[in-house]
Amino acid sequence: MAARMQIPFGNGSMPLEIAGRPVRVVSPRSTPADANTIPRSIASPLNFETFENFVSDKRKLLVVVNDHTRATPSQEVLKHLPLKGKDVTTIIAGGTHRQPNDEEIQRIIGGAIPPYGGKVATHESRNKNALKAMGKTSRGTELFFNKLVFDADGIVVIGSVEPHYFAGYTGGRKFLLPALAGYDSIIMNHSLAANESARVLALDGNPVHEDLMEALRKFDRFSNIFSIQLVLNDKHQVSFATAGDIVQSFTEAVKYAKHIYVPTVPKRADIVVTVNTPPLDIDLYQSQKAIDNVKLSVKEGGVIILVSTCREGIGDKNFYEMLTTGNEDLSTKSHQFGYHKAVKLRNLTMSTRIFTVTSLDPSVPRKIGLTPYQEAQSAFEDALKISGTDAEVLVVLDGGMTVPQPETE
Repeated sequence: MAARMQIPFGNGSMPLEIAGRPVRVVSPRSTPADANTIPRSIASPLNFETFENFVSDKRKLLVVVNDHTRATPSQEVLKHLPLKGKDVTTIIAGGTHRQPNDEEIQRIIGGAIPPYGGKVATHESRNKNALKAMGKTSRGTELFFNKLVFDADGIVVIGSVEPHYFAGYTGGRKFLLPALAGYDSIIMNHSLAANESARVLALDGNPVHEDLMEALRKFDRFSNIFSIQLVLNDKHQVSFATAGDIVQSFTEAVKYAKHIYVPTVPKRADIVVTVNTPPLDIDLYQSQKAIDNVKLSVKEGGVIILVSTCREGIGDKNFYEMLTTGNEDLSTKSHQFGYHKAVKLRNLTMSTRIFTVTSLDPSVPRKIGLTPYQEAQSAFEDALKISGTDAEVLVVLDGGMTVPQPETE
């Protein structure tokens, strides 16, 4: 079928016309928002009696929420938590991400303070004074976590679950490592992502996921964690929630997330247009996910076209600087943050052409082997020159979270 469409670009859109050739458009499955799923899940938690029973004997509570780089509507959950009168700290857990500004904090928690009051903190992974050691995993990841998780005698975790390009899926166990971990701990864990088994949708045998789970189980307050996990629909609204035991709630959310975010396609395409949407279009570092998520749906020698504003530039520069070193062996950089992204992106460029439609200065993607464009149409027309006029085309909307799976594999 031919298609003339307006594809998302930041808060606006840009035109893309694909005429005279096969084209398939995929996106997260359209499911209705469910206004009752959050309170229903909290009222009937997995492997817990009730939320009220969980908090009844807790003196100090820590509520953990995602930062501004995630679409998780944490504020929708916070208003359902009966925590007024409790000693509560709400911490915004962002791993190595930059600190959120005041406007972003208010958007995350729904105002200047959460509906139940208390203090608000932000995690600083590089602040060693704010961290406490907790041994190391069998894979050698030295564990340092925010001291607040040790001070609390009850932890409420709010996360969202969708495919993740090397941890298999987001959410659940990731609240601790990397979200509340020290910078060095995160680097050690993320270095495992260079392993071929660390890939999107994979949990069994995935060294990153297994390292995260080991860290979680070593945490001596494991049984004092109440987890609330969300799955969002194609409009970033809550479609499913599950609560209670952190492992069980994560497992249930993964099942639903696969239903939402993993559309099947008949076979690999010659050209894949992957459209990244807010908030994952924040920078090139985050936008790499939208490239990696579609690599299994493009033919070898094909073209991936990334459409993403990258409105805050490159993001963490380590991975970018590694890619500017030509054919240097990246294994010597495994102790540096961003190594995992650099390895995955370089490996992909060896078999696939990657075009980028961003707001970056064209010299930025060009220096790391990506071909820059300002308009999606121009990028598509040039991709046709490589793949031929009979090229099969796949357009992936919300590419940071959508993982097309070819039926023939």
